[in-house]
Amino acid sequence: MLLASTLVGSIVFGIVVVNVLLAQTSFRIGEAERHLEELSGDHLELVREQATLSAPGRISAWASRHGMRLPDDIRILHAPGSGSGEPTGADTSSSTTTDPQGTKGSGAKGDPPT
Repeated sequence: MLLASTLVGSIVFGIVVVNVLLAQTSFRIGEAERHLEELSGDHLELVREQATLSAPGRISAWASRHGMRLPDDIRILHAPGSGSGEPTGADTSSSTTTDPQGTKGSGAKGDPPT
């Protein structure tokens, strides 16, 4: 009889311990889900802020306010003894240049874009 009551007591104790562990795990999962929701909201806010700050119009307006402007003439200087004189990956098949607005010209100063 003593053995049976000890066995039943041990089983009941084991069931109680498993229930306590399940309850703790449930609380941890709930806390992790709340934290995930908070971080998702923060991420969304940061993505919106990044999109706003990286907008080309905003950057252009900031540059204008600080006295920056597009160059009138772009020239590439080559260091003496640097080999072919062309940057790595440069397209050497064409003699046209591209100005900051993205239009192509012959490369000579004052030539209209083509």
